[in-house]
Amino acid sequence: MFTFTKKADYALLALSFLSTEGAGRLVGPREIAKRYDIPGELLAKVMQTLAKNHLVASVPGPTGGYRLGRDAAAISVAEVVEAMDGPLAIAQCWEPEYGPARCAQSSSCTIRGPLERIQIEMVRLLRETSLADVCKPVEASDGIKPRAFAPNARLTVLPDVILR
Repeated sequence: MFTFTKKADYALLALSFLSTEGAGRLVGPREIAKRYDIPGELLAKVMQTLAKNHLVASVPGPTGGYRLGRDAAAISVAEVVEAMDGPLAIAQCWEPEYGPARCAQSSSCTIRGPLERIQIEMVRLLRETSLADVCKPVEASDGIKPRAFAPNARLTVLPDVILR
């Protein structure tokens, strides 16, 4: 299954928080971790990676924190995923450091060509989708509506409740 890693998920959540609820101020990783119920140590590492890739600006010190490195419309989902997980690749043969030459099936592979279309479209879509786009409340096709939270609100997930 093609899916973002938890690090990429957490990075997108943190950036969306900085773009919305944290806009115009410095935000500590603990606040973001608490807001989304993310393990604090893992989020701290995610934030460091985002800072290293210039997606957030880090201000050290007791009153420091993080803010977006540039406008949310100028940050693509692709940049965030690549910062956290490396190159966007639907299969190992599309990874720059791996490539078809190192694949045992490359001489007999019949799916690399058709997968190329998917690879190109996936990268295009992730590059064209900005953080600002991700922050817009849009109802998912499953009918679950996005929720607006107060800055100090906590989301509690009840395992025995099935959403329909």
